[in-house]
Amino acid sequence: MKKPLVISILLAIAPLSFAATHNLDGRTLTVDELWAISAPGEKVAVTPEGWARIKASYKAPIDAATDGRDIYGLTVNYGALKDQKVAGASVEAEPNRSASIKFNERQMRIQAAGLEPYFDDRISKMAMVIRLNQMAAGYTGMSEAAAKAFQEYINNDVCPLIPSRGSEGANDLSMATHIGLALMGEWDVSYQGKRVPAAQVRKELKLQPYHPFGMDGISILSNSNVAEAQSIAAVKKAEHYLALSPVVIASSLEALNGNVSPYLWHTVETKGWPQGHEAAEAVLANLKDSYLWKKDAKRYLQDPLSFRSAGYILAAAMEELNQTKGLLNTAINHTTDNPIVNTEAKNDRWYSNAEVLDEMRAGKPTVYVNSCSNFDNTQLALQMESLTKALGQVMHISAWRTTQLVDDHRTGLPTYLVAKENKGGDGFANIAQSMSGLYADGMALTNSVIGYGVPTSIGIEETFSNLNATADRLSKMADVGYEIYAYEVLHTTQAMDMRKQDGKQMGQGTTKLLDGYRKVVPFVTKDRIFTPDINNGLKFLKSYQIPANN
Repeated sequence: MKKPLVISILLAIAPLSFAATHNLDGRTLTVDELWAISAPGEKVAVTPEGWARIKASYKAPIDAATDGRDIYGLTVNYGALKDQKVAGASVEAEPNRSASIKFNERQMRIQAAGLEPYFDDRISKMAMVIRLNQMAAGYTGMSEAAAKAFQEYINNDVCPLIPSRGSEGANDLSMATHIGLALMGEWDVSYQGKRVPAAQVRKELKLQPYHPFGMDGISILSNSNVAEAQSIAAVKKAEHYLALSPVVIASSLEALNGNVSPYLWHTVETKGWPQGHEAAEAVLANLKDSYLWKKDAKRYLQDPLSFRSAGYILAAAMEELNQTKGLLNTAINHTTDNPIVNTEAKNDRWYSNAEVLDEMRAGKPTVYVNSCSNFDNTQLALQMESLTKALGQVMHISAWRTTQLVDDHRTGLPTYLVAKENKGGDGFANIAQSMSGLYADGMALTNSVIGYGVPTSIGIEETFSNLNATADRLSKMADVGYEIYAYEVLHTTQAMDMRKQDGKQMGQGTTKLLDGYRKVVPFVTKDRIFTPDINNGLKFLKSYQIPANN
C-alpha cells in the first residue's frame, strides 16, 4: 500500500536521529533513501552481490579487448578521435596499463571546463552514490579500485566541487569529470565545511592514491549522474512544496469563507482522476473543526476557480511527482554509460544468434560490451518539464487566490484586509504588484529547453535532452511557488485572524499554520514595511513540518 503523500514527505524530510549505513546492491536504491544518504554522516556499503557484479562488469571489457576488439574509451579514444589507439589488447599488462591510466587522467583534465557556482554538498554526494550503485548494478565496467575510491569519499563526506553550469546537454562531461579529478587528488573538495585541496584531504584521511584505469575514465565523466542528483534535489524540493499545499489551500478557503463542496469524497469520486481523493482529503484534513463546516447564509454558492479547482490542480501535480520519482528510481539503478557492459543479458531474443552480435559479446553468451546512447535522458527530461508545468499551475492559482482575498465583495471582510485598528490605512493594497513580477518569472520557467544544443565531436553528438536545465528550472519553479505562497499566507493569516475576532473557529491544521506563522510575522494592525514579513514568511514555509496525521 502506498503511503499518503504528506506522510511520505514527512518521513523523507525528517532529520535522522543517528547516522546509518545503507546497503547498495544496484537494484533497490530509491530516491527517498538516496536523499537520506546525502545528509552528512550517512554511509554506504556495497552488498556481496554488488561486489560480484562490479568484478564481472570490470572483467567483460578487459576480456573483449584481449579478444582483439576495439573498445571505446578503453583501447581507443573518444568521439572523432576514436580511430586513435589508447592501449593494446592486453590492457592490464605494461605498458598498456600505464598508457590507459595516462589517457584517463588526461581526459579528466581536458573535460573540466564548467562554470561556478558549485553544487551543494548533497548533490555532490548523491552523484557519487548514484555512480557507486550503478557500478553495483554491473553496467559500468569500472574497477574495484574506483568503487572503493567513491565509497571512501562518500563515507567521509568528502564532496568534490562540481560546477553547476556547463553540461554538454546529452551527458554531464564537464560536471562529472570534477569528481574524477578530486579522486585523483587534482581538484578541490568541500570537507568539514571548507573548500580544501583534494590532495590535502586524501593525505589527512590516509587514503591510497587512486589512478583511473580501464573503463574508469569514460565511466566517471561520460554519464548523467550529476544531472540525476540535481533532479532528485529539485524533486525533493517540489515534494515538500506540494506537501505544504493542502494547508495553504485550506487557509485560503477559511480566509474566503469558501465552500468545502469541491473537496468532498462524493464530488471527487465523479471526476475519477489519479490522486484526486488524496489531494482533496489532505486539504479537508486541515479543516477539522473549522467554521466552514457550519451553514452560513452569507457564503456564496460557489467560489472562484482558483479555490474550486485547487484540489484537482494539486492532484495533477502529485501524479506528475509520482511519475517523476518512478523514473528516477529506475535511473539510479541502471546506467547512463556509453559503452554499456551487461554481464546478465538475455540470450533468448529472436536476434540473439545473429552474426553481428558476436562482435559485441565478451566471451560468455550473456556478457556484452557495446555502443549505445544510454545518456539520452529525453523521457526523464520530459517528465521533469511536465512536473515543472504542474507546479506552475499550482503557483498560478495561488497568485490568483491572493488577488481575490483583498476583494471585500468576495470575502465580506474589509477591502485590502485593513484591520479595524488601522484607521485610514491601505493594508495590502499594493502587495500584489510585487507578486506579479515573481509570477511572470515562474510562468517563464514552463517553456521547454529540451532539444537545444550545439553539435560537438565533429557533429557525431547532435541531440540533447538537457536534463540539468530541466532540473534547474524545476528547482526554480518550486522556489517561485514558495515565494508566491509567502504572499498568499500573509493574506490568509490576516483574514483568518479577522474571522477569529468575529468568533469563527479555524481548522486544526490551519490553526497550526497560523500559530506558527504568527511567531515570525505579526498581525498587521497598522501599515508597515512588508519586505521583512514576506522574507520571514518564506523561510517559515520552506521549513514547515507537515504533520504525519494529515
